[in-house]
Amino acid sequence: MKTKIRQQVRRGLLTASLLLLPVTLYYFSPALSLQGAAAGVATGSVLVFAGLFLSALFLGRAFCGWACPLGGLQEHTARLQGRPVARRRIRWIKYLVWGPWFLMLVYLILQAGGFRRAQFSYQTWHGISVADPQGLAILLTVAALFFLPAVLVGRRAGCHTLCWVAPFLIAGRAARNFLAWPALRLSGRAQACRRCGSCTGACPMSIDVQESLRAGGLETTDCILCGSCADACPSGALRLVFREGRQQ
Repeated sequence: MKTKIRQQVRRGLLTASLLLLPVTLYYFSPALSLQGAAAGVATGSVLVFAGLFLSALFLGRAFCGWACPLGGLQEHTARLQGRPVARRRIRWIKYLVWGPWFLMLVYLILQAGGFRRAQFSYQTWHGISVADPQGLAILLTVAALFFLPAVLVGRRAGCHTLCWVAPFLIAGRAARNFLAWPALRLSGRAQACRRCGSCTGACPMSIDVQESLRAGGLETTDCILCGSCADACPSGALRLVFREGRQQ
């Protein structure tokens, strides 16, 4: 019962985040971060990206599993088309999206002589992102960019290929793994595994959790610490914990 409640809460949070996307859209905007950087302004999106990197030092990619609006969109889309994706073949694509943008961001910051001020609500209407037809068009375009891969390729395909937020979280997680301080992680007991495959089938990121558990290494850059695998396991072989350790 507790595991079902946890996933209900998680999906509720993702749904709420998705419904709030007209408000929060610009706080995840890579375009506005470039525009602000050129003017020496630390926009809301830059501050959010920095905050997510810091959160990953302790929570890994939990934001993706519990609070990301576009992650919520894709999990709802999985009810229409929920086949797993060949994540290892496509997950490198997001770095082609993120890399040039991040280098341009750094370049513009240096060209502007650094940030001279911070403006969290930059280019929003009283803090609301979508307040005119242009904003609505941007919202629909972004939603389509993540909806279509999830429909055509498989569950959370947009996370593997298009997401410009994931690399910040992955970098933060890598720093945490190097320093090995206490953090949220997935822990498993291979001896308790029944090899039923329920964990793998439940994973929204198409990770072969069962094989990873048998191999003795649950840590992967794709894990969003949603707990779906642990909550689907009938033998309790998996669980989310907060403790020290270099590997999950």
